[in-house]
Amino acid sequence: MFVLLLAISLIGGVLYGYSIFGSKRSHPSYPPRVHSIVPWIGSALSYISSPSEFLEGCQARYGSVYKFLVGGQNIVVVSSQAALSSIYSVDTHALGSHVTHNQIFQAVTGRKGNMDNVHHTMVNLIFPLVDRYLSRRALGELTQPLAQALHDRVIQCTAGQNTHVSLMWVFAEPLYFASNVVLFGRKFPCDTYGDFRTLDISMPERFFGVPFWFWPSDQARRRLVQRFAEYLSMPDSCDEPSPLGPAFRKLIQDNNISLDEAADHMLAFQWGMQSNTTGTLPWLFMFLLSHPAAMSAVREEIDKAIKNDFGDLQTFLAKVNPKVLERPSFKLLTSALLEAMRLIAVFAALRVAEHDLELKDQATTIPVRKGEYVMGNVRAIHLDANTYPNCNEFVFDRFAHGEHREGRLPTDGQPWYSFGGGKHLCRGRYLAVYEMKLLAIFYLYLFDITPVTQGWWPPKTTKRNLGLPRAEDMVVELRARHTV
Repeated sequence: MFVLLLAISLIGGVLYGYSIFGSKRSHPSYPPRVHSIVPWIGSALSYISSPSEFLEGCQARYGSVYKFLVGGQNIVVVSSQAALSSIYSVDTHALGSHVTHNQIFQAVTGRKGNMDNVHHTMVNLIFPLVDRYLSRRALGELTQPLAQALHDRVIQCTAGQNTHVSLMWVFAEPLYFASNVVLFGRKFPCDTYGDFRTLDISMPERFFGVPFWFWPSDQARRRLVQRFAEYLSMPDSCDEPSPLGPAFRKLIQDNNISLDEAADHMLAFQWGMQSNTTGTLPWLFMFLLSHPAAMSAVREEIDKAIKNDFGDLQTFLAKVNPKVLERPSFKLLTSALLEAMRLIAVFAALRVAEHDLELKDQATTIPVRKGEYVMGNVRAIHLDANTYPNCNEFVFDRFAHGEHREGRLPTDGQPWYSFGGGKHLCRGRYLAVYEMKLLAIFYLYLFDITPVTQGWWPPKTTKRNLGLPRAEDMVVELRARHTV
C-alpha cells in the first residue's frame, strides 16, 4: 500500500511539475487556457461534477473568454453578449451541432447510432416537421384544443379539490398527457409519464457518461421505446386527427427508417419537447411563492383578464389562441416567466468548429480552431449587473414595461438567450411559452398554492445539469379558489 501511495504521489508531482514548467515555457495564448495538471482529461472532473460552479470560477479567474480541456477536446467559452451573438450568427455549416445531437440521442436512447444518420434524420427530417406544425401560425389552430386538454387533465389530476401534490408532477404530468393527446392523438401511449420521468431524471448522468447505475432508467427506456414502436406501427385514424402522428409515420415510411430507429427518434423528440418546459414551471412557481407580492400581482392580473376580457374561464377556454395569450392583459405573467427563465439558464449547447474561424467580441476577435467546441456562458450574460440591475433578484415585472409587439417576446432584442438566438432559435419556443402560460393561468386562477415541504427556499439543486438546474422536488397544498 505504501509503495502504491508513493508511486501515485511521484506521478502527481511529475505531472504538476510538467504543467508548471510547461506553462513557463509556453507563450501566452488567447483565449487563455484553464490550468489543469492532468493531460487529456483536463478539467473534465470539475466541469462534469458541477458545470455552473466551474464556469463561474473560470470567469472570475480568466475573464469572459477562455479555453479548457475535457477528454482531449478543447472547449472555448464566451461570456459576453457580443461574442454569444456572434456564435448565433454563424451558419451551422461552420459551427455544427451534430456532435451534440448525437450525444443527446445516445443519452436518451442508449444507442450510439451513426452520427451522420442521426444528424441527418434530426436536422433534415424531424426539424422541418417541427417548423411546419409547431410554428406560431400552425399553433393558431392547436392552442384552443391544447388549452382544453390541459385544463381537463389538471382537473382530473387534482379532482378540483384541496390536495397535497408534488410541484413537479402537478405540472409535468398534465403537460405530458395533454400535449401528446393534441399533437399525436389519443392512441399515443400517454400513460407513460412515469417511465419518461425516470429516464429524464438520469439524463445528466447519461449525457456526461458519469458512472451511474442505469438499471431503472434503462428499463423505463425499453418500455417507452416498445410503446412508441407500437404506436408508430398503427394505421392513421381519420376520425381522430392529429398533426404530428400521421406526419411522423409518413416520414419514416418515405425514408425507409426502421421501426426501432423511429421509436428512438420519437423518444428523443419527446425529451426535447418536454424536459426544459417541465423543468422551468416549478422554478416559476417557486419564485412566485418566495415573493408574495409578485404572486399576488400576477394572480390579480389573471383574475382581471379572465373576468373583464372573457367573463369566465370556460369562455377563455373556448376563445384562447396565440394572440390572446400574447395580449398585454397577461404582461405580468409573461414577464415573470421570462424572468424565471433568465435566472435559471446556465449555458448554450456545444457546437463544433468545422474549420478555423473567428468570433467577433466587440473590438476584438476570438480565434477558434477546427475541431474545437464553442460554448456560450448564458448565465454570465443573464446575471450581468450592467445589463440587468438587481441581476440576481427575481424582478417579476422586469419585462412588463416595454411596447407590446404581436408575435414577439418582450425580451426580443435584449441579451436574453434562454431560447437561443439568431440562426439557432429554439424551434419549439412558441409551443413552450403557450404551454407554460396556460398551466400557470389554470393553477393560479383555480387554486391557492401553499408549500408543505419545510425549508424549501432557497431550493436545493443538482450540481450536474444540461443547461437548466434541477431543483429538488417539493410538496404543495392546492386549495380550490373557483368552482370548476
